[in-house]
Amino acid sequence: MVYAATARTAWLERIVVTVCGTTVSAAHAVLLGLVLLGLAHGLGRRRRTAWLLVMALVVWSSLTEIEALVMRVPGEPWRLIPLALATVSLIGARDAFPVLPDPHRIRQTAAVAAASGVTLLVIGGGGLFAMRGRFAAPLSTTDLGREFLAAVAANTGPGDFQGPSWMLSGLALAGGLALIAVILTLFAAAPPPEPAKPSERAAVRSLVAHPDSGTLAPFALRYDKTYAFEPGRRAAVGYRVLAGAAVVGGDPVGARDAWPAAIDAFLDEAERRGWRPAVLGAGTAARQLWSERGMRCGFGIGDEVLVDVGTFSDRGRVMRNVRQAVKRTENAGVQVLVVPERELSVDLSAELRVIYRDWLGRGTGHHGREHGFAMNLDAMAEGRHPDALLAIAFAPEGYAISFQRYLPAGTAGTAPVLSLDVMPRDRLAPNGVNERLIVATIDYAATNGYAAVSLNFAAFRTLLEAYRRNPHSLGRRARLTHRAIHLLDPLIQVESLYRFNAKFKPGWLPRAVLVRSWLDLPAFAIAAFGLEFALPYDRRHSRPGELRPGLPNSVIHQPGGSVSGPVLGQLERAHASRPADRPVSTMFSESSERHG
Repeated sequence: MVYAATARTAWLERIVVTVCGTTVSAAHAVLLGLVLLGLAHGLGRRRRTAWLLVMALVVWSSLTEIEALVMRVPGEPWRLIPLALATVSLIGARDAFPVLPDPHRIRQTAAVAAASGVTLLVIGGGGLFAMRGRFAAPLSTTDLGREFLAAVAANTGPGDFQGPSWMLSGLALAGGLALIAVILTLFAAAPPPEPAKPSERAAVRSLVAHPDSGTLAPFALRYDKTYAFEPGRRAAVGYRVLAGAAVVGGDPVGARDAWPAAIDAFLDEAERRGWRPAVLGAGTAARQLWSERGMRCGFGIGDEVLVDVGTFSDRGRVMRNVRQAVKRTENAGVQVLVVPERELSVDLSAELRVIYRDWLGRGTGHHGREHGFAMNLDAMAEGRHPDALLAIAFAPEGYAISFQRYLPAGTAGTAPVLSLDVMPRDRLAPNGVNERLIVATIDYAATNGYAAVSLNFAAFRTLLEAYRRNPHSLGRRARLTHRAIHLLDPLIQVESLYRFNAKFKPGWLPRAVLVRSWLDLPAFAIAAFGLEFALPYDRRHSRPGELRPGLPNSVIHQPGGSVSGPVLGQLERAHASRPADRPVSTMFSESSERHG
């Protein structure tokens, strides 16, 4: 590429002769440079196809020099030495390229090659045919075809073309870009796998209940995730693939002694399919296991917020803000109930769904889409996660104004935990309703044998805490980072969420991002933002699953799992008018009423 862009010097010509066997034109150098960069990318991604193509190029170059030597024609026989060394090195390193071509990518490559060829032939060939009178001497159809092929390959054709100078250069560039498109398509990672089957999801649901499963384990049950299992199916890793990155959310689920085998199964699958492995939200114990397996590039992204149920108390001066918030909602007549999702009535499920969709819209006037990955579940109030707990706040008139969903983990052991999923609220809900629901959930957890409640995630917690204690002790970079967080807080709510979490005097569990190489960070960033925020380039979201038995299909829209159009419209109109003619008790099913 440098040879094509600068004045030719002796050392540049020696490099080009070493690679090509002869000097080449600038256009040809650009084309070869692009091809070699594409092959280097394939080798860097450990593609077996790239290894085969490079071997073919080296062998072909070697045979060319051998032929020149045997036929006693001018050549560069000294090139046989570096070519022989390259051949031996490539053969010795063949096991370092285990990623086989994916059948889907092969079909895509054939389609790209065909489309590129037809486009070049129609546009480029048609252009040359239209300008056939611009050659110094008349050309036959065969010679015109040779001229076209030579131009696409950036070579000198048989005729002397006297037309626009950009014509042949444009064909060379178009041919190079088409070749690069074919190569990159061939070397692309395998497409994302299909979400897990119902039988696999049922197995993971039982692993979430295992005593060794952590607080993020329930989020592995998202309906858009795939799983890698330990051979004995005693542990599993939940992940999704986007932009060529296979991103794991949280720690493995299941028995702790089976975590290493589950991680190995995931890494083997990622290597076989050509994905870049990454972990979002790794805990301390799992981070060590990932590090032992080559995932050594990482950094802390914040802390999970954990409330110890046994030691929590809202008494004392330090909890004054929480008490005041709770008291404010009590004075407003807000009532709170905590109920399993499986006991919600159809009407209340639909009403909560309306609040949730409006909350996702964030005041835009439109309903937002479900998002999240590592610390968010899907299928809100649809009966697909029947073990989830809903803490619901009701206005004095009886309609819901806010709710929080909590997910149980480790329920098969003696110290299960609850993890907060989301906390949507109506725009008319009074300040303090979130604190009220959290305190009610902690009380519920204490009564029902839960050891801890995991709340939100506090990004940059150590920095924010250090700034709160003594801002002058921070270095300039840390102060600039804090200033940026403070300025962006209206959008990302990092600082305000930290202050909200700190009210409850919780414990903190560090969480980290892990990748295999720092060069994988760009792909991970693209994938993580798409997964967490449901950006448009992530086109696959939660798919329909099993519905709660007895839930009428007229209320649940099967393809997306949301309230159907007519019913949703009625609920939105009713919710907007804030109905007051229905007592709270009738919002629950008969089973819920029996449990009080």
